[in-house]
Amino acid sequence: MAEHKTEGQGRKGRKGRTERRFEAVSASSSWATLAGTVVGALLLGAGIFSQWLSSRPWDLAPWVVGSGAVVLAAVILWGDFGGKAVRVGDAGVALELPGKPLRRLGWYAVESIRVDKGQLRIVGSDTEISLSLSGDAQASAWVVKEARARIPSRVELSKEERQGLPEPSEALGTQLPVEKLQVTGMRCKASGKVITFERDARPCPRCGQVYHCESVPETCLTCEADLAAPKGKSS
Repeated sequence: MAEHKTEGQGRKGRKGRTERRFEAVSASSSWATLAGTVVGALLLGAGIFSQWLSSRPWDLAPWVVGSGAVVLAAVILWGDFGGKAVRVGDAGVALELPGKPLRRLGWYAVESIRVDKGQLRIVGSDTEISLSLSGDAQASAWVVKEARARIPSRVELSKEERQGLPEPSEALGTQLPVEKLQVTGMRCKASGKVITFERDARPCPRCGQVYHCESVPETCLTCEADLAAPKGKSS
């Protein structure tokens, strides 16, 4: 059976895959979140004290309690609490959140990348990662750069939106090796056959789409990378 490789796979195979890790930059939204938390807590505390603990409750105490609760609810739903880090590289885009498993979206699973209300939205079939264009500017720039090289048809940014991003800097972000690709249990994109043994998997080196060794197409069905075996190579 032919051994399917593409140009660059020898340099950046599964053992040599890398990604950049970006820490979120503190932005104005983080300060707004903190201010909202303080204001909401003060309103809620003052209203509760007046309504149930004070001997002379305010007439507006119930409204103060309600206002504080609304502010805190808004902070919980839309606040930027920071603490996340973003990874961008050969394995796609991943989001680190405190106390939670790494949320990763491979390039092959990305359906669209677009800008919406100050966020870069990386949308997959069963998950979505949103990055702040202000707090995650470099990570966003790298996502767009990598995606345009790997899955250009799924990048839905206008020229003006791309120009609004900073130039991706090689000096920023921490270079990390990517953990081993977990392919057991995945289905071949071409045949639908379940990958039972890791040795049977043939990932596309550009987008990471997985194929069974017996059903590798000449071009990737996701990113159209050339998967044809070099002449003279066989197994």
